[in-house]
Amino acid sequence: MYPPKVSDEAVLVLIRELTRLGTLPSGAAVRVALERRHQCRGGVERIYRLLASEKSRLGTPALSPIGVGLLEQENRNLREQLKAARQREDAHQIHWDREVGRLRERVSALEPLVQQAAARAEVTEPLQREVQDVETRTGQLEVQLRVFGPAAGRGTSGRS
Repeated sequence: MYPPKVSDEAVLVLIRELTRLGTLPSGAAVRVALERRHQCRGGVERIYRLLASEKSRLGTPALSPIGVGLLEQENRNLREQLKAARQREDAHQIHWDREVGRLRERVSALEPLVQQAAARAEVTEPLQREVQDVETRTGQLEVQLRVFGPAAGRGTSGRS
């Protein structure tokens, strides 16, 4: 292994020059700059080791009061968006709970008619299809309520 053409200190100076607003350059950017300036790219492992040491030296930058204020405002905005999304989800769940209830009532109302018609052997195909369609739709909605109801961390019962 050959000794490096450029010292670690020279590479660190270059890294500091390329650092913008506390953001370190990529390893590839450092190697390209080394190639331009010193006609050698430096070893990949060495460059990333020096980048890591510079990152630990910089630590985490302190936020300005303006930055803190912006983060707090963003946090408030996100909380409001979450609250609105939960309210929309609650309204959506209530709507589909009612729709399933209506379909259950419809099936309950049709069952005696189908049983009477079956007893008299007068069950018509359209009536059978309507009952089957309503039962199918009710089952689909119940499955969707079970699957999507707890999605927000709450069940379909016990709304707050």
